[in-house]
Amino acid sequence: MEQETTKVILYAYPYLRALAEASGAAAENKARLSFRCRLDTLDEMERIAEELAVRCALLRLAEAADAFVAACNAEERFLLEYRYFRRGGKGTHACAVPCSERTYYRRQNALLKKAAAYFAAHGWRERDYFAAFSAYAPFARLLRTIRSGRESALVTHREKRRLRFRTPAPSAGDASRAEG
Repeated sequence: MEQETTKVILYAYPYLRALAEASGAAAENKARLSFRCRLDTLDEMERIAEELAVRCALLRLAEAADAFVAACNAEERFLLEYRYFRRGGKGTHACAVPCSERTYYRRQNALLKKAAAYFAAHGWRERDYFAAFSAYAPFARLLRTIRSGRESALVTHREKRRLRFRTPAPSAGDASRAEG
């Protein structure tokens, strides 16, 4: 379960600061237009305060995610960008990964566990995440999609064969069997 919330954070990472800015603008708009509200003043102020709290939580989460990405080595950053941020497939050439496909998926799983541990150690355990974002619609939709097994729907699809895996070189025994 903790890995699901970590995936939400990683998929949302490129947009966290923009989401925080949008939450701040929404709070400001609610405050400016509060004279039109049919709610009583206290309820309206609570809605504005909740929007500002989400903004602050998004900024804190963005700082934690920035620190995590900065703490990763070059290979881990490539894996993050390719899977979660979708920055790896913008070029015209396919990306070459210096490992087998099986190793690639193992490294992705290990990186997800590392991210979950990092976020938990830096104040973003699952209960902290839900305390801050349980009512935040964009994250709720992301989490529902991940839990339903439709994670591939979260990112734009790349052309086929955008990622090339290194294949093991045939050994001398394999070459003699192929000839005979």
